[in-house]
Amino acid sequence: MFGTTNYPFNFSNRRGIPMLETTSVTVTDTNVVLNLPNRAFRWLNDKGVILLRLNQPIPEGTTATLPVLFSSNDFTQPLTNIGGTAITVA
Repeated sequence: MFGTTNYPFNFSNRRGIPMLETTSVTVTDTNVVLNLPNRAFRWLNDKGVILLRLNQPIPEGTTATLPVLFSSNDFTQPLTNIGGTAITVA
């Protein structure tokens, strides 16, 4: 069932691609943090595709050069593209 998530994740198609949903967005002077549920990755494979559904918008007026980070289980990881460059709000 698309559009809802059974904690901590739901499959967007029949046992195929897992979908995680953000629980909140935190904006600071130095970054934007997309918070995910604790233990969200516990039963997921260590390789493959994961869909991320942003439930909360990044507030308007947020500086476009701020890097975007993921946070789960009190661990923060920067979001990067395939080449390793940090993804920003822009």
